[in-house]
Amino acid sequence: MAYRLAEYKGDTLPVPQIVLTHLAQADGDTVRVALQILRTGDTDPRTLARCLGLPSVEAAKRALQYWAGAGLLESTRAAAPAVPPEEKAAKIDLASLNDPYVAVLCEEAQTALGKALSRSEMQRLVGLYLNDGWKPDVILLCCAESARQGRRTVAAVARELTRWREEGVETGEDAERHLRKVNQREAWCAEAAAQFGIEPAALTRWERGAIARWHEEWGIGREMIDEALLRAGDKTTIRYVDGILRAWRAQGITTVAAARGQGQLAGSNILATERPSAPQPAASAQKDLFNQNWAAIFDEEG
Repeated sequence: MAYRLAEYKGDTLPVPQIVLTHLAQADGDTVRVALQILRTGDTDPRTLARCLGLPSVEAAKRALQYWAGAGLLESTRAAAPAVPPEEKAAKIDLASLNDPYVAVLCEEAQTALGKALSRSEMQRLVGLYLNDGWKPDVILLCCAESARQGRRTVAAVARELTRWREEGVETGEDAERHLRKVNQREAWCAEAAAQFGIEPAALTRWERGAIARWHEEWGIGREMIDEALLRAGDKTTIRYVDGILRAWRAQGITTVAAARGQGQLAGSNILATERPSAPQPAASAQKDLFNQNWAAIFDEEG
């Protein structure tokens, strides 16, 4: 089917040659960001992400950096020095605000945090809404999550919101999706802690990240972790088991049956295993993951 350019009867948009020369290098979202900026003149990453339906604010920021490097945009950082959040919040006059969301935000936040907020805390809370661009429903969800974690200050809420923004959270739906993921990770950590015989609170940040990676990226469940623990012997640390699981994944072993086939294990209630006294043929030993010296291969990191 042949096409031709239709007669254009609307407004025109001048597109700089610099954008056209980057069409082959830039991805679709990056080009859309450039066209949106040319159309509106707005370079706020949150606004760009929302208007264009980008996957996250970080995607908009990367596009802005790309066009700054290409010469389409100029940095204004030197002309507008950053003002600390506390200083910006202190300038907010709560009594003169007519925004109906402010009163609701302050009242609901105190309920969620379970404490009365001082004037300076209220100013900082409102600053999250007016200065930082957070929607009231997202702030309140974050207040409830911070309180659940035992952190009942506006400063803790502000830090948590910063982490949320790094995860691409901007709307209430984003926040609820993020909280579901957090709750699922906590459930996985609690289950893994029971398998390793430790308290969930004793898990380090690295260990929590490793457990999340097993489930989210590698698709490993409880049964495979139990199987790896059998191979670990007395090396029942998360780092050691992570090494076993990593080796299995590299060799395409994704099921308990496949792991037992490689390791010459059978049955579901194996309490202890011993090395065979007779030497194995080279081909067999190469496949026998169970009898490998895991300590030498996966030395525990600090």
